[in-house]
Amino acid sequence: MAVVLVGDVATLLNLYALCIFVWALLSFFPGSQGSTLGRLLDSLVMPVIAPLRRVLPRIGGLDFSPLLAIVLVYALAGALQGAANSGFVNVPGTVISVVLEFLSALLVVIVLLLLIRVLIGLLHVDPWHPLVHAVRQITDAFVDPIARLSRTRGESAAVLAFVVFLVLYVGLAQILFPILQNGAGRL
Repeated sequence: MAVVLVGDVATLLNLYALCIFVWALLSFFPGSQGSTLGRLLDSLVMPVIAPLRRVLPRIGGLDFSPLLAIVLVYALAGALQGAANSGFVNVPGTVISVVLEFLSALLVVIVLLLLIRVLIGLLHVDPWHPLVHAVRQITDAFVDPIARLSRTRGESAAVLAFVVFLVLYVGLAQILFPILQNGAGRL
């Protein structure tokens, strides 16, 4: 009975994570936050997002609190499933897994933004377009330090930043983090 109940709670948590994702997507469409759906999702999501926003700083002008909220909700669902199946929750292992999953997701977002910037440069898109301006402004926080270190300029610095963050993602998220999570599972 407890396993079924925990499974239902885990399903509700997964639906809540979907609500957070849809709420975050609505922020890209002007006026959608004021719609009926936007207000409903805002009332459901903000109790979790607001405390995370106070703790997590903006990175490159982006608010990563919805991403962290989704990772935390999935971690809670996984911890409940683990407790129901084995009767034991590995708290240190769960905390380490949440941190590593968030860092992995953060690296994926950074790599994707840098890829978009590189493609914008390769396709010679209108530099005055608001989307192009926003992508450049967001990614400058990641491109500028690499440009200073490598003494490169322009789009070659963006390509180099993309390569650096891609290698960082592969090295950390695909190689080191699984090893650390495996070790954390044994704590």
